[in-house]
Amino acid sequence: METTFKKLAIRFTVFVLLITALSFAAEQWMPALKPTIHWPVILLVMYILTLGVLYLLVNSLKARMVKFVNTYLLVSFGKMILFAVLLFVYAWLNPDDAVSFILTFLVYYLALLIYEVAVLLGMNKPNPNK
Repeated sequence: METTFKKLAIRFTVFVLLITALSFAAEQWMPALKPTIHWPVILLVMYILTLGVLYLLVNSLKARMVKFVNTYLLVSFGKMILFAVLLFVYAWLNPDDAVSFILTFLVYYLALLIYEVAVLLGMNKPNPNK
């Protein structure tokens, strides 16, 4: 199972590096988008948190499916609460950059959520080589 997590971590890191390159390019060549200046920090925090979530989910697959489902629901709920608090606190402390920060955050959140779901669906598929 560790090799599975290592493969997932490498693929996820490549995906985040691709998003980073696209974000940097968008910031340089499309200044009208006006992403927040804190986009690298947002991406780093989401990367670390999502990597931890993937680790927990891969480990919960070793047990029964009920444990996996409970872990997924608990982690997803916790992540949403944490992110909502983070967005609220940032918007309260920095009202001038709040809209840009929240929009940038949501774009990254959706991209990483789609990736996470795709990975989890791919892990559930039976291996045809067996």
